[in-house]
Amino acid sequence: MAAPETDREDGRAARARRTRDAIVTAVLELLESGELRPTGEMIAARAGVSERSIFQHFPERDGLLAAVGDRQRDRVLAIVERIPVDLPLDERIDRFVDQRARVWEVVAPVRRAALLNEPFSDVVREGLEAARRLAHAELAVVFAGELDALPAHDRTRVHAALSAAAEFSTWENLRAYQGLSVSDARAAMHTAVSALLHANS
Repeated sequence: MAAPETDREDGRAARARRTRDAIVTAVLELLESGELRPTGEMIAARAGVSERSIFQHFPERDGLLAAVGDRQRDRVLAIVERIPVDLPLDERIDRFVDQRARVWEVVAPVRRAALLNEPFSDVVREGLEAARRLAHAELAVVFAGELDALPAHDRTRVHAALSAAAEFSTWENLRAYQGLSVSDARAAMHTAVSALLHANS
């Protein structure tokens, strides 16, 4: 007896989802292994699919990059916690720096590839711009008491300096270029953030 058409359609949809997931997972694994520009052949081999299947599911390269970005965002959201704004300043600094260090360490391989693609992909550029805006806005929430107490001009200046001190580019400098360990890079970021807030509060 032939399976009902709806069952066949559901089976095809499930297989398509599994294939898409496998392709996205393969891209992330390749990026994390240090392959910042994986080819279709590499992705197909890692995912266990044909190159043709990649283009069937992701006809446009930006579609695949968007799917990878979505998966990466979900991974980040799973490790991010809200920092209570009523905690003492030093405890908020500790929690904030711990969280930034954890997030930057997780996203580093994919972020490096995204930065390479940023000039050539609207999807990647928009995703990075959104991530930077969120990172900047988080500072204004976590340290609202200290920033709001400053005159407007000083508030903008200190907020900008904090954002620079806690951005991915700073983490990358500490880890990749200066060769610091995670704990030493975290301590360096903590020193910068703490100094800015205590000097201006």
